[in-house]
Amino acid sequence: MQIRLATFNVENLFSRPAAMNLPKWSDGQPILDAYNSLNRLLNKETYTPDDSQLILKLLGELGLLEARPDNPYIELKRIRGRLFRTHKDRGPEVVAKGRSDWVGWVELKKDAIADEAIENTARVIAEVNPDILVLVEIENRVALQQFYDQVLAPMQKARGLKSYPFNMVIDGNDSRGIDVGIISRYPIESMRSHIDDKKGEKRIFSRDCPEYYVRVRDDLEILILPNHFASKGSDRSGSRRRAQAERVKVIYEGLKAMHAHIVVAGDMNDYPEGGSLGALLDGTDLKDAMSLPVYHGFPGTYEHANAREKLDYLLLSPALAGGVSAVDVERRGFYAPTKWPSFENINKDTKDRYQASDHHCLWADIEL
Repeated sequence: MQIRLATFNVENLFSRPAAMNLPKWSDGQPILDAYNSLNRLLNKETYTPDDSQLILKLLGELGLLEARPDNPYIELKRIRGRLFRTHKDRGPEVVAKGRSDWVGWVELKKDAIADEAIENTARVIAEVNPDILVLVEIENRVALQQFYDQVLAPMQKARGLKSYPFNMVIDGNDSRGIDVGIISRYPIESMRSHIDDKKGEKRIFSRDCPEYYVRVRDDLEILILPNHFASKGSDRSGSRRRAQAERVKVIYEGLKAMHAHIVVAGDMNDYPEGGSLGALLDGTDLKDAMSLPVYHGFPGTYEHANAREKLDYLLLSPALAGGVSAVDVERRGFYAPTKWPSFENINKDTKDRYQASDHHCLWADIEL
């Protein structure tokens, strides 16, 4: 029996925060930082005078103190009560004493993804045609089902490909709608979430490290652990990624005594020599599919596929790694004309709107 496993960061299916859709991540990172800082402040039980001043400062920098704010990336949602009051003769003031005095938050505005980009995302998946696919940066399960029903399934039918009867997304810790999920030709028999795993008082996982138990044969189950580690934009020191890698190692080591066939897959947001993934890459018996002798392509999985752009991983337990017969990366959803051909509707004029993703789809064939 042969199965094909794959992982693909699709960078959302139908809509994506506008601040995450800018040409460079560094353009949007200050907006995301302000968004996170504001929500942390606004969720405090009591606002100190310093908190109130910082709230006003951040709101002012974002233009959210205006009567008609026009920030293209963030909006202030006010449901009940009042956070601040403006005065004609002096500056604005925070009137809420804390979280219980008002109901509201700051929210990231979203851009719709171009139809051609959605089609190209589905085309990447159809070209790879995996039996089990880990998907990164999925809005939610409803969006995944709609993407499958409306875009991917018709494409599969036209090509005579087998369908994906099973999919799942567990909402994680990221409020921006960038979760991890799975689609499968085999039944997902059970699942377990790790959203509440903590180091001290802080949750470890930026999204989640769910466990999906997939029955591929009566006598064989594959355990899939999708992941999306903290980005280099929000975790410049790598400390969160290190904590995430260490926790996945603990989870894996605890599971492998009972489960021989385990895959840790997804976007780890660092290259192998980057310094934050050592606990997982060097401290376990998991094998990176792209490090196996059967792989001969470019070293990276992101944008132009340089060595430092190796962000996506299929990490296989020994029972799976020993059966690998092929490993490759589908790159035609991204425009890099000096390195590989793109789909025909992706060119220098359309690439910013029609590319499937900045990430490429990594896959491996495994004999079981």
